[in-house]
Amino acid sequence: GRKCSICSKSVTEITCYGRGANYLNPDVRLVIDIGGQDSKVISIDKQGNVLNFVMNDKCAAGTGRFLEMVARTFDINLDDLGELSSHSKKKLSISSICAIFAETEMISLFSSGEAKEDIIHAAHTSICEKTANLVDRIGINEKVMFCGGVANNSGIVKQLEYRLGVTVIRPNIVEQVGAIGAAIIARSTSKSS
Repeated sequence: GRKCSICSKSVTEITCYGRGANYLNPDVRLVIDIGGQDSKVISIDKQGNVLNFVMNDKCAAGTGRFLEMVARTFDINLDDLGELSSHSKKKLSISSICAIFAETEMISLFSSGEAKEDIIHAAHTSICEKTANLVDRIGINEKVMFCGGVANNSGIVKQLEYRLGVTVIRPNIVEQVGAIGAAIIARSTSKSS
């Protein structure tokens, strides 16, 4: 997109997420997006305009990339992490804030006899804690949309709701919220020109 020869305007990914979330649910005031590369928390008004945002794009530890590493570490399908996490029986914690160190910590826990379900649950908790820290910087709202590929993980959804104290709204198309916003902006731009 940004270098499209027929385009007269470029907008940020953040703006697109705000508009897309507003289109899908006009009551939403906070958007949480956790994708493969970064995580974002975006505060929007009733028109979907961005009021404030924070993001973590410096470290993979709070992203889908981290979940891919967890799945690879235990040689399991990425889509199975949420279900496995729900079978956790023991609370563990992963203290490392770096994805590489966290991987070493998970391997060490598994080697010492800890169940993979408990370790996966701890990895989910770690991601949710990092995300909640971003939310704390913006402020919580009772109408929260959770999108991005990580929103497909039932274990993350459950723990994020627990940590934030709200039920998150997940659209059926969690990975397309930004694209929907971009389309809406493009349409309104073409109508006004």
